[in-house]
Amino acid sequence: MAGKNYSHQLDAKNRMRIPAKLREELGEGYYITVGTGKCLYVYTKEQMAEVKESLKKVSAYRDRELKAARFILYNTWEAEEDKQGRILLPENLRKYANITKNVTVFKGPTCVEIWSEENWNEYFNDVNFDDLADALESLQNG
Repeated sequence: MAGKNYSHQLDAKNRMRIPAKLREELGEGYYITVGTGKCLYVYTKEQMAEVKESLKKVSAYRDRELKAARFILYNTWEAEEDKQGRILLPENLRKYANITKNVTVFKGPTCVEIWSEENWNEYFNDVNFDDLADALESLQNG
């Protein structure tokens, strides 16, 4: 079910719910980390294992790649649901994604994404359809 988005709010303790349909897809034990566009990526255990495996290939002598790998690993959080199905969003992730209250949870092309309402609206504010078409065409042509 790609493309569906859900609006939620953080509670007073910075907890939120992942929609039940998406939680089913994520399975037991999922991870939240930084993503592009100032959103958060939510990965299954298997996806996170793939990310960690790819980060092992970073050269210890390539500072830019190493910095990116460190940033991703430092900002990865294993989500734990409470009895009501809420997860805590830690401060470092909330700060990165500019999340204060309203969030959009989106089933993106590769994983579940969590956006602040402001970042979500800003990201799609000035979309140029010709640029999108070019990007899609390049994906199709490999």
